[in-house]
Amino acid sequence: MKHYKSFVGLALLAMAVFSGCKSEEERVINMLPTTRSIELTDVQREFVNKNNDFSFNFFRSLSENELKGRSSVVSPLSVTFVLGMLNDGAAGHTAHEIASVLGFGEGAAEDVNAFCRKLIEELPQVDPSVEVEIANLLIANSGKDVRLASQFRSDMEGSYHASVSANDFSNANFLGEINGWCSDHTHGMIPEILSEKDLKPEFVVMLLNAIYYKATWTNKFDLNDTHKENFTVPDGSVQELPLMHRKAWARYGQNDIYSTLYLPYGTGDRWSMMLLLPNEGKTTADIISNLDNASWEKNLEEMWEPEVDIKIPRFTTQTDTDLKEAISRIGAPSMFDPEKAEFPKMCDNDFERVWVGLMKQKAIIEVNEEGTKASAVTVTAGAGESYVGHGDFIERPMKVDFHCNRPFVYLIREATSGTIFFIGTFQGN
Repeated sequence: MKHYKSFVGLALLAMAVFSGCKSEEERVINMLPTTRSIELTDVQREFVNKNNDFSFNFFRSLSENELKGRSSVVSPLSVTFVLGMLNDGAAGHTAHEIASVLGFGEGAAEDVNAFCRKLIEELPQVDPSVEVEIANLLIANSGKDVRLASQFRSDMEGSYHASVSANDFSNANFLGEINGWCSDHTHGMIPEILSEKDLKPEFVVMLLNAIYYKATWTNKFDLNDTHKENFTVPDGSVQELPLMHRKAWARYGQNDIYSTLYLPYGTGDRWSMMLLLPNEGKTTADIISNLDNASWEKNLEEMWEPEVDIKIPRFTTQTDTDLKEAISRIGAPSMFDPEKAEFPKMCDNDFERVWVGLMKQKAIIEVNEEGTKASAVTVTAGAGESYVGHGDFIERPMKVDFHCNRPFVYLIREATSGTIFFIGTFQGN
């Protein structure tokens, strides 16, 4: 008699209000937080570089297809964690594809797990004024008598700090428990990740990854300096939007496609939002099509510190995106194919096949004078049968305008690891 299995995974990344960052000094006591660095091995540093290529490739795939022409925000880090967990249960061609698309090449599962564990454990520690919470959950379907493979369970607990439990997916309260977990670990920003139509009777395992991020700008914008101004949207029409304004000495860079502005969070030397504004005659599509880790690192190295007149919209963006085609396009299609997927390391039961039948992400970001509030939830569900050098040719003026009065790209990153948390575009819509 054939037995079949399917897999449900969910990855959740949350970022919330950037508030409560303090930089005070009393007469005697130093109240400044002490930041830390994430120390990476040479192998892990290469993982970061290649994983940044994954982040750009992933976002480019979505921007040219599912998210084309509209404001967007996605979390490549959330996808990295859920694919890392999937990789631990995969084998053969499927494992090779997952590791390759993430940039881990021929890295063994234990190397991928160790890299993810380092980020999970150390990202929350780099700046005490910035709150970062990372949580993972693994649920087996007790209604299907699913028995998790002991090594898979051990890896989820040890490398991903996952809480492991069992529940009957057909219970009426199961959906509420999953969505409740999402709401709790996004501090209410993502109240629901699954609906009744998402749950399939053949699902046997569910994985969830959540990250919550909270901080203020290092230097907040003054609400009195925010005024409605013209913003040109992609079709050339103009709308009025509230633009936050300030003048500041800031890290700034430019190349022949776009200019870059570094806006720090917290203590200022770890977390930042990087704004990428296309030059006249260029578009956000031109920026995205030219982003890779090599050009990105060169861009960071060639920044300088002029006086910048800054204008940025106060905005909110939400996306709800199917990721199945995007992940397939960038090199990992076999996990979605019932005839090719290989996930033999998840369960001890004598199931014949497992493949990923659903992968999507919900994300939201709010940018205002205080800082940024954002969350992202990635769901993957299975169906189955039973600063160094400068360029030579760029003028470096010491006073520049950086007015985001037209579409732009942004990303949020941690400096010592180079990890990209969120990336998106604001198109004015």
